[in-house]
Amino acid sequence: MEIPRRRRKHVRIEMSPLIDCIFQLLIFFMLSSTFLTPSIRLSLPRAGGASQPKNAPIMVTLDADGNAYVNTELPPLERLPDKLRPLVEAAEKKSVTIRGDEKMPYELFVRALDAVKRSGAIHVNIAHETSDP
Repeated sequence: MEIPRRRRKHVRIEMSPLIDCIFQLLIFFMLSSTFLTPSIRLSLPRAGGASQPKNAPIMVTLDADGNAYVNTELPPLERLPDKLRPLVEAAEKKSVTIRGDEKMPYELFVRALDAVKRSGAIHVNIAHETSDP
């Protein structure tokens, strides 16, 4: 005598939606990677009369030798507020970032902070590195 058995259902994963999803991800990553690094390397010409963009950050860099740089220029420390004032007035956010060497004189930091405040900056950011605990 033969015992009737139920047939097991075959579990099956449909591959076509999975393949569609993988292809969309592949296309997305291929396109986004080409936008990050352009494949054509160019050496762009320099323009002499261009004004600084409104959203460009204003950086005051203080080195260990006692020099204060505004972006890449080195004005005398007494003229620092005069140099910063037009940049701050043209800036949208009116913020200045101070970056300083850890071995700079403290007096230089205080004088630079005072100059930034006198130039009309509303926000003063102090750049630093985070130490891992």
